[in-house]
Amino acid sequence: MSVTRALLTLLTVTAIAYAARSFLPEGATVTGSGAALALGFLIVAALQVGHVAEAVGFPHLTGYLLCGFLFGPSVFRIVTEPMVTDLALVKGTAVGLIALLAGCELNFKHLLPRLRAITAISVATMSINFVLLTSVFFWVASVLPATADFTTLEKIAVALVCANVVAAFSPAVVIGVITETRAKGPLSELCMSIVVVADLAIVVTYSLTSTFARSIFPASTVGGGMGILAGHIFGSILVGLAFGALLAVYIRRVQSRTGLFVFALLFIAAEAGRVLHLDPLLVGLTAGLFLENISPVSGAEVTKATATVALPTFAIFFAVVGAELHLRAFIHVAPFAIVAAIVRAIGIFIGTKIGVAMSGVDRAQGRLVPLGLLPQAGVAIALAVLVLNDFHPWGRVLGTVLLGSIVVNELIGPVLFRYALSKAGEIGEGEPEELRLDPSVV
Repeated sequence: MSVTRALLTLLTVTAIAYAARSFLPEGATVTGSGAALALGFLIVAALQVGHVAEAVGFPHLTGYLLCGFLFGPSVFRIVTEPMVTDLALVKGTAVGLIALLAGCELNFKHLLPRLRAITAISVATMSINFVLLTSVFFWVASVLPATADFTTLEKIAVALVCANVVAAFSPAVVIGVITETRAKGPLSELCMSIVVVADLAIVVTYSLTSTFARSIFPASTVGGGMGILAGHIFGSILVGLAFGALLAVYIRRVQSRTGLFVFALLFIAAEAGRVLHLDPLLVGLTAGLFLENISPVSGAEVTKATATVALPTFAIFFAVVGAELHLRAFIHVAPFAIVAAIVRAIGIFIGTKIGVAMSGVDRAQGRLVPLGLLPQAGVAIALAVLVLNDFHPWGRVLGTVLLGSIVVNELIGPVLFRYALSKAGEIGEGEPEELRLDPSVV
């Protein structure tokens, strides 16, 4: 019944939006009202498609992406290119929110007993994947027309940035699958810890490689060098600490409309960051780590307080990302996206095998760990969107390859991880309340 209701709601809002669009003259755009129409339509439509996706066994995020793609400029064109451009302001805010919630899941005290296994598997997997994926994307940059004429150094810069994105994991999807299946046990805890710690490292390495790439492509940045790099990373960390402290005080003293306050802070970080060269990913992640590990406020409180804001923010964010996917461009780069996904999977299996052997993890459990590292979503998509927006003109082409590879992993990964949890006998062993991330946002 809920799926039927979701489909009827989707048909209704689609008909209303189509009717509203039909009153516009051919080729006309109304920036303000057009953006408002797109915002309202995509929020409602994405949530309904998310319910349908859940009913057939996929995460909500898959539905959000599919909704944006179908109703965007590539297919039905209810949401036009100018509308998508106007909705870009939500991207930086959503990126910061994704990172904030990931940081809120990382409690250093809880990680200590498994630190050796987490470190060994994370380092081995990330190192092997980084080498393999850098080689793959150097080849991609040499083949694609948009980058084929680049110098060797420019191709290396492109490859490093893209390898960072595809190497990312997905704490959101992993935690969401664990929550939905009420799984609890060594495999659940190990996979969750690895993906959170690894994505923390990915955010830092992406900041390094993207800054290097901006220095190679002067048109993508203002200036370069170690001064810009230091300001970019350490400035973002300092602002994140300040935001974390401010949030802790607000949650303890005010305790009212916390979600909107968090949204406002992250919006400021995203918009001001363009001028101050701040990274919303680092700002959000640092704030989340501060709240969970230093402040008297727990990450669980923040996640709960932001649930009402996170759901529509993520829905519109991923719907806009889906709307930015151009069908012809995606078809053109689909083989490269599939190759990148396959190479990433190979790197994960090889790296995990080495890490398990180094850390002494039980072999039976170790064989299942790679299945928990395959999913991709939140941070990976956020990074891919940064590539799309920050590196012109090649970012548009390579960003499409990145998003295509992420979609492949996002579709297959959750199903395989659910199988691994079932094989380990951990499904149904926990309670939904024990995990913090609302599965509706994944």
